[in-house]
Amino acid sequence: MTDNDKSSETGEVKKVTKWFTSLMAERAWLEEMSLAGWFLTDLCMGIRYTFEKGEPKRTAYDVERFDLTKSPTRREIQEKSDLMAMASETGWRFICKDEGQNYYLAKDWAAEETNELYDSPEDRASRARQYGRMFSEKIHTILWLCTIIQGVGFLFWLLPQEDGSSGWFPVFVMIYTAVCLAFCLILLRWKRLYDRELRMSLEEWRFVYGKKDTVRKFRLIITLGGLERYLEKQAASGYHLKNMQVFHYTFSKGEAEEISYMMDTRYLTNRRRKRAGNSIFKDSRDWEERSNDWQVQSLMEAEAAGWEFVTAVESRNILYRAKAGSAVSLNESGGIRLTSAFGGMAMLMIKAGLIGGFIGALAGYFLG
Repeated sequence: MTDNDKSSETGEVKKVTKWFTSLMAERAWLEEMSLAGWFLTDLCMGIRYTFEKGEPKRTAYDVERFDLTKSPTRREIQEKSDLMAMASETGWRFICKDEGQNYYLAKDWAAEETNELYDSPEDRASRARQYGRMFSEKIHTILWLCTIIQGVGFLFWLLPQEDGSSGWFPVFVMIYTAVCLAFCLILLRWKRLYDRELRMSLEEWRFVYGKKDTVRKFRLIITLGGLERYLEKQAASGYHLKNMQVFHYTFSKGEAEEISYMMDTRYLTNRRRKRAGNSIFKDSRDWEERSNDWQVQSLMEAEAAGWEFVTAVESRNILYRAKAGSAVSLNESGGIRLTSAFGGMAMLMIKAGLIGGFIGALAGYFLG
């Protein structure tokens, strides 16, 4: 999230400029504003919020979008009316919409009721797909523009030109393409963020990504054994892992405890199966190791041994924890196996380098 607060109050109206890259963070912030007595009334360009002063109370906010496809079906055309009617029946009221066709709804918080527009995994997944489609369309448009510019550049190169007269255009094409591709990468990352977060409830999001009482740390840890020892030391200092990426760790602050951590992988799961005389998990078509067969087996064995699931990292590793001495270890402690996607990315880079070097050597031999 990127903030840029510029508040100006006139009477009982307050305008705030704020930019969010997470809808869940935006919803949580709007709820905090309602607790302070400020209630959303309008939104401009997705960043300029208008609030009115009122009696402080907890208000739930949710967001939906209703942009149509290029060739909408009857169901898609009717979908907005049906959902808005359903929302109204359950206490939600329409507040405003922005230029990106994001519709903002609110309702008074009710402790005994559902305080989210979507309360099932299926409905949340449907909304995540809607936002994913929005990002995909933007990416496709940018890539088509890059393709057109490249085609124009090629035609420009074919036309007879005086010496040096076309030197600026290849540079323009190169810079334009680089900027567009970089923006596509940003949109892809943004799309992944939305897809991951919108499949959660707001409470689940708060637990995993909420900033209150959390600490984020960056540390280069390459081996499984090193990671387990690092997390156990953090737990002994009162920092308990909530989520992690390759070298990015999010901890919640709590009581110091003696906690044991265990990282499991497909290799380690297969090694246990071989020792038990069972077949191993092997799929020649699963190049990125995204099949969940071994993960289901790992989860079943770990929970039976007393371990609690913490997080899965890059689909290659699963991290578990348990109070020290309360769980049976599935693998030998420590080890020098690489953690997370570090090993997979390193091998991919090595393979790409070898293939590129081989092709370059052949080109140099035959064309040199």
